[in-house]
Amino acid sequence: MVDRLVPPNLVAGEFRLRPFRREDADAWYGYLCDPRVTEHTSWPPITREFIAALVEKVIDDYDDLASLRWALARQDDDRLVGSCGYLRLFSERHAAELAYDLAPAYWRRGIMSSAVSTVVDWAFRMGSLSRVEAFVMTTNEPSISLLERSGFTKERLFKGHRLARGVPRDFFLYSIESHAG
Repeated sequence: MVDRLVPPNLVAGEFRLRPFRREDADAWYGYLCDPRVTEHTSWPPITREFIAALVEKVIDDYDDLASLRWALARQDDDRLVGSCGYLRLFSERHAAELAYDLAPAYWRRGIMSSAVSTVVDWAFRMGSLSRVEAFVMTTNEPSISLLERSGFTKERLFKGHRLARGVPRDFFLYSIESHAG
């Protein structure tokens, strides 16, 4: 197994997935502070300091494979408009937890569907994962639709699974498995 894995650049339609850089913090904060983005998620309160620290963690996690998250950027100017990747890697099970977010200006254009398919296909093709899981708040209809369109299957309901702004919320577990092997 490799000691370090920096995510490769991947094409996702008219956008690209690339490793995070420190200068992405402002753009990420710029849309994550919009309550519409985090309303149906377990994101903690969004501050500039939190996002700057999160970008550092994402970059640091490339070294120890604790997670693997890509910046979703426009091809023309390389500006971050979203993120997609794996929050947690479970090497013993060859599984990972998928997470993603997108600036509202890019919603409902198939951009995140393309990004999700790209990162899942990449992981299955590389042979590093055989299962991808996603937890989605039961009220997050757009995310539920995206996962179902992407071939994920709803497995079960977790009542009070995660806190959202201090309140325990219900989440569905979705998954997709590689058919290789």
